[in-house]
Amino acid sequence: MDRTTALALLGFIIATGVTMGLYQINFQGFTHLTNYSKTPAYSLAGTQLLENGTLILHITRVAGPDTYGGFIVLVQVLYPNGTIAYEWNSTYLGHIPQYDIINEYDLPGHLVHSDGFALVVPLGQSAIVKLYAPTTFSPGTYIVRVYDVDGQYEAYGIKFQIYVTVGG
Repeated sequence: MDRTTALALLGFIIATGVTMGLYQINFQGFTHLTNYSKTPAYSLAGTQLLENGTLILHITRVAGPDTYGGFIVLVQVLYPNGTIAYEWNSTYLGHIPQYDIINEYDLPGHLVHSDGFALVVPLGQSAIVKLYAPTTFSPGTYIVRVYDVDGQYEAYGIKFQIYVTVGG
């Protein structure tokens, strides 16, 4: 093996080692491999619940694979003790009219939309989705929680929920 090939091989091994080492250090060391691209995560910052039963769900997908959208199949409004005040299931979420979904970024093929089965939220997209409950909510504090298609409402230490105040 000539000197140039040996140096190229050594450089490749060092670069690979540094890359892998820095990745592991960045994601909690060498004992636990974390892959932030395999499970969707959502932020609900800005969500509002109105007394008339309207939920203004401000949803942003902050993690997960970019090859397909995150699928929201359940949205719940909970009392502070955890009991359900109201919930929208996949049948409702899969048929939200597009005029009740306001996407922050107008990127064709990359919009929050209903697909007949769930509410689809692409990675990096942020939208306001209006959901209507056939009930009213008394003034007070509630928890709004969303569930992904895999049944999770939490990933990477991020809970897909927010506390909201009605009236007041």
